[in-house]
Amino acid sequence: MLHRSYLWTSRLCGVVLYSLVFLFTHYFWQVGPGPLRGQPELLLFMIPGIVMALCETESPLKSTFLMALWGTLLAVLLLNSHLFVHDNGLFMIAWSLSAIFWTGCGALLVRLMQIVMTSLN
Repeated sequence: MLHRSYLWTSRLCGVVLYSLVFLFTHYFWQVGPGPLRGQPELLLFMIPGIVMALCETESPLKSTFLMALWGTLLAVLLLNSHLFVHDNGLFMIAWSLSAIFWTGCGALLVRLMQIVMTSLN
C-alpha cells in the first residue's frame, strides 16, 4: 500500500512541477523580443523529466511521458483561462510537443547515466 501511494504522490508532484515549468517558460516566451528567436527556455523542461525518471524506477520514460501529457493538458487549460493572453492555437500545439520532447530527453539522460554508471562498476 505504501508503494502505491508513493507512486501517485510522485506522479502528482511531477505533473505539478511540469505545469509550473510550462507556465514559467510561457511567461518568458511571451515577453521575449520578436517572433523569430531561439527559445532556450525549453531546456528547462528537462528538469521535470529528470526528476520523474529518478522517482520512477520501473518505467521512467513511460511515466515521464504520461506526466508530460497530463501536465501539458493542465497548463494549457490554465493558459486558456481568463488569466492569460490567448495565443495562436497551432503555435501552442507545436510548442507543447517540443516541451514533451525535451521532457523525454531529460528522462533519457537519466537512463543513459544509469547505464554508464552500471557499466563502470
